[in-house]
Amino acid sequence: MKKRKYVKGSIHKEVLGVVGTLLIIEIVLGVFFTDAFGAVMSKMIYFVGDNFGWWIDMCAVMAVVLGICYVIFRYGDIRIGGEDAKPEYSTWQWFSISICGGIGCGLLFWAMGEPIYHFVNPPAAIGIQSQSREAAIFAVGQTMFDWSFVQYFIYTIPAVVFALLAYNCKRPLSFRALVTEITGKDRIWLTTLLHICCGYAVASGVSNSMAAGLLQISGGLNAIFGIPQNKQIYLFITVFVGTFFILSCLTGINKGLTYVSWACMLCFLGLMLYVIIVGDAQFIGKLGMESFGNIMDNFFGKITYNNALIEHDQWANEWPITFWNSFFIYAPVMGMFLARMGKGRTVREFMLVEILVPSLFCCLFIAVFSSTIIQMQVSGAVDVWANVQELGMQTALYQVLGEMHGGRIVQFVFLIAVCLSFVTLADPNTSAMATLCVHEQPIDDEPPKMVKIIIGIVVSIVAYLLVISGGVNAVKGLLNIGGLLMTIPTVWLFVSLPKIGGKLLKCKKQLLDEEMEKHLEGDVFL
Repeated sequence: MKKRKYVKGSIHKEVLGVVGTLLIIEIVLGVFFTDAFGAVMSKMIYFVGDNFGWWIDMCAVMAVVLGICYVIFRYGDIRIGGEDAKPEYSTWQWFSISICGGIGCGLLFWAMGEPIYHFVNPPAAIGIQSQSREAAIFAVGQTMFDWSFVQYFIYTIPAVVFALLAYNCKRPLSFRALVTEITGKDRIWLTTLLHICCGYAVASGVSNSMAAGLLQISGGLNAIFGIPQNKQIYLFITVFVGTFFILSCLTGINKGLTYVSWACMLCFLGLMLYVIIVGDAQFIGKLGMESFGNIMDNFFGKITYNNALIEHDQWANEWPITFWNSFFIYAPVMGMFLARMGKGRTVREFMLVEILVPSLFCCLFIAVFSSTIIQMQVSGAVDVWANVQELGMQTALYQVLGEMHGGRIVQFVFLIAVCLSFVTLADPNTSAMATLCVHEQPIDDEPPKMVKIIIGIVVSIVAYLLVISGGVNAVKGLLNIGGLLMTIPTVWLFVSLPKIGGKLLKCKKQLLDEEMEKHLEGDVFL
């Protein structure tokens, strides 16, 4: 049977066609069966968690254990791009893109909203009293944990694999390179299947992140300007934000994303410093440090929370399992994006920075904002929980910010940060999704602009439909479906590094031996 040949850089019609069809089906369901679509997506939180939560937890543990092993052992010595490779991004660019590219607006949405849920409704499994000192420490610590180390272990290992394939093995940025390298054969059908799964899952993930962003932006407009939250406003925001991130994506990683990440980091740092200065810095420092200690005391236990013997308690399904799924949904494509940051760095250096720098930044950011939320709740300054129940979390957050000195300014800066942080997530992931739809895409090239535009528009439509059909629960439901699907290719990436790294180390040893032989021959001749 004659093998089909593809022109490098041409559109991968099978991938684009199938992914587009699946997303169009979602759009049709959302338009004509809005309530039913939202109800089904909401139920997926519990279906996936109850039946596959143990598997999700196990994959998360695997990411952490393997990541530590890869840093410690000989694979960490490999230099991405070869011994003479030089970094293409400055340290500041590397840090800012890595931090902002993996966060999106989710951190802003949940850093302030998540801890109040844990404070008032802690999991039954840990047996602590609601709104107690222990509940406060657990709430802030769990929020830190949900947005830090596990997330970046899951992203970084695929990034190393794709970086080594692209820069050291001189392969295109695709699963085809992985399939060929690991199986020894060019299995096009498997490559196509993997690209379809990744494309659909990440499109769903970006849609979810955008949906959360729409809720936050509408909440901000309501709190600052009194604009009502309705379908028309959601549609206006969707068009505005969608246009913004598509234009940024079209300019490429070296232009639009670099500038947006830089601006986003300034907003993050400015907000943190302001809250520390005008807020209760002593309370933030004390609760922040005790909460970080809570992470260190029970690191792996926090990864594996579930509802064994307490099936009525859905806390684990609604929080950590959903978060792990949301990270798995992005892992392969985020790996393709972050791989570009690795050139000129050793695997050890690259992994340590990609894991520790964003994680510690997220912990610091959450310590500041989560502690402030808890302090306002326990002091009676603001009944945050009552506001969340009455107004929805997206609006309640702005109500809290409005209680600070210069509240309107803080609210406005926060609103800008939400917009920018979503762009820093949607831009690289849209570009990576477009890469999946192109044959033999080199790592240093940008995919076709038209493909980026099509993907950006479809993602925006799905996000809008998620918001108007089911809100936050519909967003979480779709994350769980996509995340479960993506655990398979992600775990394959986790366990592929030893084979690829071992091959590169063997080649390196052979080159060193040859150089030594030449040197010895030269000495004998002399």
